[in-house]
Amino acid sequence: MLFCTIAPKNLLFLMAVDLAQLQQVLDSAQKADAFKTDIKRALRKVSSLLTNLQAAVEEAEALMSDDYTPVVKERKSRTPRESVEVDAEAPYGRKKDGTPKSKPGRTKE
Repeated sequence: MLFCTIAPKNLLFLMAVDLAQLQQVLDSAQKADAFKTDIKRALRKVSSLLTNLQAAVEEAEALMSDDYTPVVKERKSRTPRESVEVDAEAPYGRKKDGTPKSKPGRTKE
């Protein structure tokens, strides 16, 4: 069996060096984990962007194909607005109930 005699002063120094090295290893591991997390997040974003780009390219290819015919959209017919009685004597064209005709906004000058 091998016994090594180390003075207590030197032992504390060795422990301090080992603890400092251990702290460095732990710090670098934390930085590596944070870096790994950032890389994963960036890769998810890139993957999402590539998926969206692929869908857009497929849509553009469909639009450019020879057999493409645009779909005609049917529009809803407009319903006329209710006619509101306006009090001619009221200032600024207010309705009979006292509310303004339209929403107040900036005046055009």
